[in-house]
Amino acid sequence: MGPRLTEENLETEVDAAMEAAQNAPEQPYLVDATYHRDLDLFVLKVSDGRRLALPRENLQFVADATPEQAAEFTTEPLGIHIWWPKLDEGFSLEGLLEGLTGNKKWMEQLQRRVVAA
Repeated sequence: MGPRLTEENLETEVDAAMEAAQNAPEQPYLVDATYHRDLDLFVLKVSDGRRLALPRENLQFVADATPEQAAEFTTEPLGIHIWWPKLDEGFSLEGLLEGLTGNKKWMEQLQRRVVAA
């Protein structure tokens, strides 16, 4: 059996957790997301200063969408996902920053297209 929970050690644990949270590095989030229909390209601005330029054809769930469908997306309030409600699909910012624009099979096909080009 673990140590007995007291008000004092609970307060100590809460204080330690609060300090750890304050010192944790901030996770990147979307500041802005734009679809440039003329270029068929998404540009995502990230809170840490990075920008991602993503051609629509490289995004698995959006590649076969019309430009009109592609333009109808949202970002959720915390800025960690981009979502196409009418397609019922989306991506996490974390995955996109890691270069993940689809499932494993999609990524393999995409890699083969890049190598062949």
